[in-house]
Amino acid sequence: MARTAQDLITDGDLKFESKDFEGAIADYTEAIGLSPDNADIYYNRAVAGLMLNRMADAYSDLCEAVRINPKHEDALYNRAMVAAALRSYDKALEDFNAAIALNTEDSELFNNRGAVRLQLNQLREAVIDFDRAVLLNPSNGRAYYNRAMARIKMQEHQSAMNDLAVAERMGVQNAREALRAMIN
Repeated sequence: MARTAQDLITDGDLKFESKDFEGAIADYTEAIGLSPDNADIYYNRAVAGLMLNRMADAYSDLCEAVRINPKHEDALYNRAMVAAALRSYDKALEDFNAAIALNTEDSELFNNRGAVRLQLNQLREAVIDFDRAVLLNPSNGRAYYNRAMARIKMQEHQSAMNDLAVAERMGVQNAREALRAMIN
């Protein structure tokens, strides 16, 4: 009996959970052949590809998922993260903007868009994003750390030190070293 696209997706999900990413990719690929307009299958295959550090393949699958469903927030987020990792900051910013338009309450979206803006040297905009990330999730230590990095570049040293102290208390790696470097 031939397996359906849903059978293949379920099998792929089980393989993914057991860390058989190659097997998951194979099942998702077969499922795509049966259901080529299902954005979630492309998304799942992309995530499995990311687990194998296949950035280009994952990016391609994420593009296809977004083409099929332009409001696929997870695909937009992950495509932005891959673009940022590949240093395609303008593309990353575009996808973070689209994801934020869909969900204005996700601290990580704002934190990561701020990190991209920091890379683009859009310091004021980055701080605004980090402010929003902290407002949405006061426990987001990375947002405090990232805001400190922007403030250092802006020569706002006391504010940066305050953020680094908070980030250090929250266990963010590198916060202690950065704070010590500022004090010395």
